Amino acid sequence: MTRRKDNGSATKTADAAAARYGVVGNPVAHSKSPEIHQLFARQSQHAITYERLEAPLDGFEEFALSLRDTGYLGLNVTIPFKIDAAKLADDLTPRARLASAVNTLKFDGDTIVGDNTDGIGFVRDISGRLKFQVEGSAILILGAGGGVRGLIGSLLDARPKWIAVANRTFGRAQELAEEFGVEAIHFDEVPAEHFDLVINGTSSSLSHDAPPIDPERFDDCALAYDLVYSRLPTPFMELAKRGG
Repeated sequence: MTRRKDNGSATKTADAAAARYGVVGNPVAHSKSPEIHQLFARQSQHAITYERLEAPLDGFEEFALSLRDTGYLGLNVTIPFKIDAAKLADDLTPRARLASAVNTLKFDGDTIVGDNTDGIGFVRDISGRLKFQVEGSAILILGAGGGVRGLIGSLLDARPKWIAVANRTFGRAQELAEEFGVEAIHFDEVPAEHFDLVINGTSSSLSHDAPPIDPERFDDCALAYDLVYSRLPTPFMELAKRGG
């Protein structure tokens, strides 16, 4: 892979003022990352700028490298570029290597380091804030993209009873099942199983739609969680509410 080299001048300029960061996605207007990271920065007394950055669907690599070359020190990565970000990185942390997906890029000179904090952040949220016990639970994950890849390793570390992945394209669910040692199921098989936790890892909520599962699936479910956040309940969360 051929990459442009950073001459260092832009980075020095960024260091002299506020460090430059951003979140890259498509779409990205919904992201609350700028507000979240500005709060983190104030708490830790760091001067930063942090922007929403929409990359072309077929041009993530060039877009990310251009940001590095103009002085950005790192990026968060969201739908649909997490797998592209893993391919771009020179070095991957163990959890990013396991996921083959990256949500955090650090520009360290000419080296790009990729990490994935999706899984550990998710498990800490449901176990700490929501008091859900992952150990011994049955978990259904809807979707098979980069966001889901980041979750499975951390969920497995928490020792659930089993994890099933359902996806519109069953072959992609099968790929994840074989790679991580979980189970792949068809959407029409979902009602036949009991799940304590149902996770929407699809992008359906971004298009104001819900995954094709019956509300009755949530009858004996302890927790429903949408990876897409919104000020109002997403279509998936409304589906879960209709299911009780």
